[in-house]
Amino acid sequence: MGKYWSPVKKLSSWRKISVGMWAPPDDPTIYGYETLIVDKALQYIKEVEEASGVKLTMTSFIVLVMAQAMAQDPVLNVMVVNGRIQKRNTLDAFCQVMIPGDGQADLSGVQIRSVDELNLVEINEALKGRAKKVRAGEDQGLERQKKMIDRVPPWLIRKMVQLVDFLTFNVPIDLDGLGVRSDPFGSFMVSSVASFDIRLGFAPLVPASRTPLVALPGAIFDRPMVVDGEIKACKVMQMGCTFDHRCYDGYQIGVIVRFIRGSVENPYEYFPHPSTFAKAKAGRVDDSSDDMEPALEREEAPAEA
Repeated sequence: MGKYWSPVKKLSSWRKISVGMWAPPDDPTIYGYETLIVDKALQYIKEVEEASGVKLTMTSFIVLVMAQAMAQDPVLNVMVVNGRIQKRNTLDAFCQVMIPGDGQADLSGVQIRSVDELNLVEINEALKGRAKKVRAGEDQGLERQKKMIDRVPPWLIRKMVQLVDFLTFNVPIDLDGLGVRSDPFGSFMVSSVASFDIRLGFAPLVPASRTPLVALPGAIFDRPMVVDGEIKACKVMQMGCTFDHRCYDGYQIGVIVRFIRGSVENPYEYFPHPSTFAKAKAGRVDDSSDDMEPALEREEAPAEA
């Protein structure tokens, strides 16, 4: 059987160097972003705040959106284990949290289990409470992991991460007794970069997380947009998304993106009416001193990073 190609007779020096320098592509990452009109989302958040008496963040709203987008079909809530696509038993969210430190900030995160079963206020309260514990060093599981990592020499870190990943997923073995949480990440990640005044960014897939989708909502800003055939000044937010092509192709990504676009731009059609949150106000203490910023404050909106 003959070959289906023939050699190029003359190559540039750079082309020869590039062929020798790079290996064949083996990265399944897909990047994409949406520019979302958030005027109605901001209004929805404000009305839920007024009804519930709970201060909300745009990050909490995006976690709600992502959770419900993933909950549309079980085939979206998957991970790769032992070279096969596996369905997760629960739909969990992981949100990055910035921890201020001396000289440099650290990056950690909080997991919200069965996030698809929670409403906006419940997600906000879970995220706020756990983020406080992480920043205060009161998350016992996380603190055990940090102490263990501090004892490992830098040259051994990568091997240790690979071994833990193999044992907890491929075998699997319960290492909770050693301070290693099983599946500590989740079905998707949300990492807001709005507090850094970044409008658009993309995050890498974290190999050890087995999480096939990472969303980066950016800072909200004004932009002219075409609405109902007319140019209008709108509040917009750009959100970059990173997908694992082993888990999703264009069809699945389209299902997720259409839900994100529809629910962010028309939240009243997708989520409970703000008036249904009025009962959450009863019995609540004043949390006006909380360090989570209101969703409507553009540059400092999210506490998560």
